[in-house]
Amino acid sequence: MLPEEPQDSGDPLRGEQILLNGSYMSCGIPLKLIDSALGPTILSALGSGGELGLRGREGRNATLPHTLNAFTTSDGAQVVNQNCLGCHSGKVDGELVIGLGNATADFTGGIARGMPAGGLPDELLDQLGLDAVEKANFGKLMRTGRIFGPNTIMRTIGQNPAEAFTGFLLAHHDPATLAWSDEPLQPVDIVDESGNVMADARLTSDPPPWWRAKKKHALFYNGMARGDHRGTMALATSVCVDDVVEADRVDGLFRDMQAFVATVTAPVYRRSIDADLANAGKGVFRRACAGCHGTYADDPTEDASDTYPNLLIPLDVIGTDPAVANMGVVHAPQFVDFYNGSFYGKITRAAPDDPFPGYMAPPLDGVWATAPYLHNGSVPTIELVLNSKARPAVWKRVDLDDTHFDEDAVGWPWQAVPYSQAEAPAEEQKLIYDTSYWSQNNAGHTFGDALTEAERRSVLEYLKTL
Repeated sequence: MLPEEPQDSGDPLRGEQILLNGSYMSCGIPLKLIDSALGPTILSALGSGGELGLRGREGRNATLPHTLNAFTTSDGAQVVNQNCLGCHSGKVDGELVIGLGNATADFTGGIARGMPAGGLPDELLDQLGLDAVEKANFGKLMRTGRIFGPNTIMRTIGQNPAEAFTGFLLAHHDPATLAWSDEPLQPVDIVDESGNVMADARLTSDPPPWWRAKKKHALFYNGMARGDHRGTMALATSVCVDDVVEADRVDGLFRDMQAFVATVTAPVYRRSIDADLANAGKGVFRRACAGCHGTYADDPTEDASDTYPNLLIPLDVIGTDPAVANMGVVHAPQFVDFYNGSFYGKITRAAPDDPFPGYMAPPLDGVWATAPYLHNGSVPTIELVLNSKARPAVWKRVDLDDTHFDEDAVGWPWQAVPYSQAEAPAEEQKLIYDTSYWSQNNAGHTFGDALTEAERRSVLEYLKTL
């Protein structure tokens, strides 16, 4: 069991306002470009598929997709940039859920998403009226796509490059001063168990829901983030942070934003539930699952009385793909010391092998809404989580319609594919998950295999009530 550690306090109401309208991204695309003829193209590249009119959005933000924030930077530029909700909000059954991992975010083109790698000609920026400060902000964002773009290309819609991206981001900053370097300051290669550099090693991770954070004593699937949680949250937004003064300013915002995250609760299942079957499943769950995943109140809106054991499970016990757990131990251990010596590591330390590499069994409130499953998103339904022998080697999500939900299997409608992702027609490839790739194995978590089919059915029904 991982021990609890103190968390700094903050104002959750202020944190929500900062999340929805604040300047924690530090730089962005100048508003003058957004308001020019180039605006639609730029917004599309930023990922502008969010909701308009989200409650709490103010001023210019009320007119933007909820995944983008308009704000004034510390050096006085008025800009727009992606916010946390681009990865940490999603829709289920037509409902936007703040804190749900975004399972339709498309990083198959990398974080650049079609933005020109070299930015825009200086003459054009002059014609559009950008001053030196606005140009500098634009340049900071463009360097991200230029340098990190190739390292953030995912194979399938929904896969998220955040874990790999933060490592590369750190490598281009001096850990003491956070000053930027165009050239990496440490090796960025990912190696195998023998120390050989791996070609095209894309780390696959599925963004977890925010409502788990308040129950967990350590963040990330492998439980490596220890101490106050906000350090790694701030690091994920530090694309434009090049000095400790700005990092300290953003850290202050994250005290309140973290307090807001602690108020986020799981959505309630809105379709019909077989009460008798769910009640039978509760008994099976308590016997077979609660030891690792905890217990839950009968009222899904009240989680204060839930229990959660904060267990770190060894890799040889859980058996799931080891790449994420071993990233800081085997594949890129250089990032751990580099991170721990940085501004962010002094707030939240990384300990990927304390006491051993493994994965935390997650809390399961709202699990019905969080497809795909396992830490790498390799399993489309909970039914398959509970029956490892039936998992497909290559599968395709039927579509990206969030109202298409498999009530029986609890998760996404999917179909097996008789060919590899590389062999699939080009128009299908983004929807295909191929478990043969490194970090995408769907083995492990075989505990449900011991249940009868009737017991699995009942557990599936019970999980809808959480």
